[in-house]
Amino acid sequence: MEKKLPVYKLEISEDINSEQEVNAVALVDIPAIGEGFFAFKAETQSFTVVNEEERIVVGPAMIPDKLIYRNEKDSAGNIIAEYNVTFGPKTIQQIAQKFFAKNFQNNGNEMHDPNKPVDMVYFQSWIADESKGIPKMKQFESLPDGTWFLGAKVNSDEAWQKVKDGTFRGFSVEGMFDMIPVKMGSTPENILEQLKELLKGI
Repeated sequence: MEKKLPVYKLEISEDINSEQEVNAVALVDIPAIGEGFFAFKAETQSFTVVNEEERIVVGPAMIPDKLIYRNEKDSAGNIIAEYNVTFGPKTIQQIAQKFFAKNFQNNGNEMHDPNKPVDMVYFQSWIADESKGIPKMKQFESLPDGTWFLGAKVNSDEAWQKVKDGTFRGFSVEGMFDMIPVKMGSTPENILEQLKELLKGI
């Protein structure tokens, strides 16, 4: 039987002076956790090179209500805590607005390593909302409304080569968040499990 993990909704502060925010978006191959912050990538998704000559990549940075598995390890590498986290659509909108309000659009790095900054700029940003005529990016039409898409120009020769050879396959946000426990049974996955249990008794 699959383990039922606790779920936390991650939120930020709207206060412009608060450090609860997404303050960088990294180029990554796999999700990573950095000290003092969480780092996520749109799992199973990746960005797309839309213009090789101009070194432009575009893709999803955050997907609303998606359960993202996280764990914490001790100094020996043993897992000491496991849980899922998720971002609501309103929080993603707040994150995107604050990201540009605080001029973080040049804050890119490799694999969430602050010692490996990347010369790049995030110059495109939109949150999909079909009801308002804001479409999803092609190849990502199956993602829900509320998905945050980013486009970046990668000026660094070294980082661009890693994009081309497939080392870097996606964006991954990093920042500080408030963790709000979600009552078990309130997520779609848990509701489905409860329905299955009820049907067994019929």
